[in-house]
Amino acid sequence: MSFAFKQAHKEARLAFGLTLFYLCGWCLCAYFAPERAGVFGFPLWFELACFYLPVLFIVVTAITIHYFFKPVDLDEASKENSE
Repeated sequence: MSFAFKQAHKEARLAFGLTLFYLCGWCLCAYFAPERAGVFGFPLWFELACFYLPVLFIVVTAITIHYFFKPVDLDEASKENSE
């Protein structure tokens, strides 16, 4: 298995893990937040799940991409497969 495919599998696992982490975070914010108004006047669960959590995950995703994702030359991988 070439480096490109190993890297693609690693990145796919990271993306899937981030997706599950986001889903768990959203459920925690939506179902376990106290019932009161948030900063913007919306219910707190809505603000946590729909305003703050997406912003947090934009930052987490950017950090993950910066440190774990690597550029891969796909032309080399296609040349290896054709030989």
